[in-house]
This record gives sequence, structure tokens and C-alpha cells, in this order.
Amino acid sequence: MKMSAALSLCVLLALCSALEAHKPCSPPDQLQGLLTIMYPNPWVDYGAFAYDAVKERVYTNLAVTVGDQRWLQMDLRLFQEGLAYKFFPENKTCVKSPLSTTFPSFTLPKNASFIGTICLGTTSIPDAGLMTDVWMAVQDGVYHSMTFTQPGCVPQWRASYGSGGWVGRSFYNITLGFFDPSVFTPPPECQELP
Repeated sequence: MKMSAALSLCVLLALCSALEAHKPCSPPDQLQGLLTIMYPNPWVDYGAFAYDAVKERVYTNLAVTVGDQRWLQMDLRLFQEGLAYKFFPENKTCVKSPLSTTFPSFTLPKNASFIGTICLGTTSIPDAGLMTDVWMAVQDGVYHSMTFTQPGCVPQWRASYGSGGWVGRSFYNITLGFFDPSVFTPPPECQELP
């Protein structure tokens, strides 16, 4: 009887410990790196990004490919100011528009479910694998699968599926903070717009 009670207590403690270890993590507030965005139609974007949760601003500078067409496009979204800029460096044109959407936080929703821990690479060779945690969540009818590094909670992958189809985002070569904070300043061609 004492043995089964002790075993039950050990199992309960192990389960509580496992649940405690897999609460949604908090990603860094400021990141800069590279990303690839994939869409279901023949559309792929890749390039640089910067993310600032403190001042609620997002920058991307992407090579956009739709079918056989390709162009460069810089997007700057300043959520606290309610402004968005699209800049096309090839012809130096800019479009400024009001921004009414909410800031796209990397933070896991409170209803996120832990799916499991996976290794990107291999565990058979020392230091040849990156441990990541996979989470799932549903927000506003959109299903999200998200992968974050362990430790550090740095975003690696996010796939979203809703009524408009799916989008996958892969993040890599990430630095914490900003190595170039000037990316959040609109280009001169955009600053001249009313």
C-alpha cells in the first residue's frame, strides 16, 4: 500500500512538473533577422524583418515572387501611430496608408496547447540540434501552429490556416534587439507624403 501511494505521488509530481515546464513562453520583445513567407498559390516572399513589441512596429524588406513576377518591397507598419508604408525601391515609390489592424504579437495566446518538443537537426551529434517546443492555438477562427526555441522562446515557424487559406512563416538568423534600428524610419520618399 505504501509503495503504490509513493508511486502515485511520484507520477503526480512528474505530471505537475511536466505541466509547469510547458506553460506558454514569452518571446523576446525585440528581434531582427530573416524570414520566408509561403502561400498556397505560387507566392513566396523572403528577406529581412525587424519586430518591436515595445513600440509596436514591424519592418519587412522582402523579395516578393508571385508566379513569374518578382519585385522588392519594404513594408513598415507603425501600430502606435496607426500608419503603414509600402516602399518599392526599384522605382522609388511609396504608398502611405492608415493602419487599423492590431499588432501581430509573437506572444503565445493563453489558450495555446503544448503539442511536444522536437529537435531541428539531430541529437546524435553534440550541438547539431536545436530543441524547439511546438504549440497550437485557435484565434478568431484561425488555426495556428507555432514553434519556439527551447530555451529562449525565439520564434522559428508559424503556420496559420483560416478561411483565406494557409500561410507559413519561417524565421532564422535572428538576433535579439536591433543591429539596425534605422529600419523603423520611413525612407525619405515616404516622409514627404502627406
